[in-house]
Amino acid sequence: MEYVEAWDIIVIGDGPAALRAAAAAAKGGASTLMMSSDSLGVGNDSAIDGIAAPLKESTTKSHRDDTIRAGAYLCDQDIVSMRISQATRQVDLLERWGVIFRRDADGIPLVRKASGHSLPRLAGAGDSMIRETQQILEEQCMKHGVVRRGDQIPLELVHTNEQINGLIALDLTTGSLNSLQTKCLIIADGGYEGVWTGTKVGLGLDLAMKAGLAVRDLEFVAWAPLAVKGTNVVLPIGMLADGATLHHSNGTPLDVELTADSTKLSEAIISKGDVVLDARDMGESSVWWSQTFELVLQRLGINMKKQTVSVQPRVATTIGGIATDEHGRAVIGRWSRWFTGLYAAGDSACSGLHGAGLIAGNRLLDAVAGGAAAGEHAAEHAKKTSHTGRATIEAALGAVEADLDFDMAGAEEGPVQRVGPLYSKLSDIMQSNMGHMKDATSLQSALDSLEALADSASKVHLDDSGRLYNTNLLESLRLKAGIRLAIASTRSAMSRTESRGTHQRSDFEEEDAEQLHHTLVDSEGNLSTLAIRKGASGTWTLAPGE
Repeated sequence: MEYVEAWDIIVIGDGPAALRAAAAAAKGGASTLMMSSDSLGVGNDSAIDGIAAPLKESTTKSHRDDTIRAGAYLCDQDIVSMRISQATRQVDLLERWGVIFRRDADGIPLVRKASGHSLPRLAGAGDSMIRETQQILEEQCMKHGVVRRGDQIPLELVHTNEQINGLIALDLTTGSLNSLQTKCLIIADGGYEGVWTGTKVGLGLDLAMKAGLAVRDLEFVAWAPLAVKGTNVVLPIGMLADGATLHHSNGTPLDVELTADSTKLSEAIISKGDVVLDARDMGESSVWWSQTFELVLQRLGINMKKQTVSVQPRVATTIGGIATDEHGRAVIGRWSRWFTGLYAAGDSACSGLHGAGLIAGNRLLDAVAGGAAAGEHAAEHAKKTSHTGRATIEAALGAVEADLDFDMAGAEEGPVQRVGPLYSKLSDIMQSNMGHMKDATSLQSALDSLEALADSASKVHLDDSGRLYNTNLLESLRLKAGIRLAIASTRSAMSRTESRGTHQRSDFEEEDAEQLHHTLVDSEGNLSTLAIRKGASGTWTLAPGE
């Protein structure tokens, strides 16, 4: 066998969760490789405008309870308590590393009352929050010796009896197919919201499913209330905390509490249909959103300092993903079993923090706290284990190469299938049938259409037959992964015959206490459940309905 690279830990992804995990792993003494299917530095361009932390509260109770209620009691409550207890620490670290938070008169990070919170606890740096976080976490990776590679496509997770052996990846910069040994693999390259929005889909979650892992709660997605109508531009919800307001197009204020969670805000906007955002009177706070104003002006020709903007909700991020415990370990079927050496963080993971819906700032909290937990635990695990499965990796390399050559050859008969139109069709199917409100008919229609689309995608034609910088191949792989994840999400939604959090069904409008559990679905469509974790003592921290 040819030379095989060997790493303690490989991290898939290049956003905040991946960077935080990689830095924590390397700091723990593990040789750490980060790989991204995009070019380095692309990271995460989501409208994340802050991190939630109870900086001015004597306890974490209120933040914890707000999180559980917004999650419609589907959160793992001991994990909620743990993550929120770490929130102040994560803000402190980000600040010490270089994030320039807005400050109050006392010189501590300013907190605002934002979507889903009963008290002010959203700390941020305006619309530069995600960029500053990305930059300082990249610096932490450099400080601790993380090796980062862009344009790397992960193709197969190699394992033996649910223990990680390594990874097969295509290096677009050389065109070579590489085998890599690793003791631990951390998947943190995002979710699959792209199947609704037409944007990119993370490949890591699909890799885990193809390896036989059942994934959790794919029926739940988070909605961004403030998407500019008819575009993919999403305005930060934190603007509402700084004085922006919502109105009907005739100027009448929208009858909704602006600090309601994003699900309720989205429902209110969808029900009215003619809602505009007014950011003309934000006063001194407007300077923190100047880049958003500039983006909207450049892309859409709308001057938000003088004009209102028509908004409508759209899918912002997925909540479901790889079921993980408090250490980021991938769970297999029940809490006492793990896929040895496999971890997940950020939007790739279903960590238990969000439940059936999320609130402002908790997404970034989960990314950095969950990334740190995964990296630290993986580093400790790597110290106690050895590389395994060299022969298995060799066999996998040959099989993956054969499959890749077959896929790139395309169909010999029938009409030419291209990635772009198929991706658009995928988005149309999900928006039409897996939108804010669903029923059995729309879900069955989605499933039938997706299965037909999967057949078309198997015959997709690639204009470039080489492997060197073949972005058409990358988009084809993302399309196929997206379709598989969309099918799994639809099946999960079909199985949950109730309305809970972001999962709303017109044919089952009420919550069903008998369905207070997590949903698991695998690549074959097999469905099962996973119990909700209660408080550390084994009793409810916040009982359903409280």
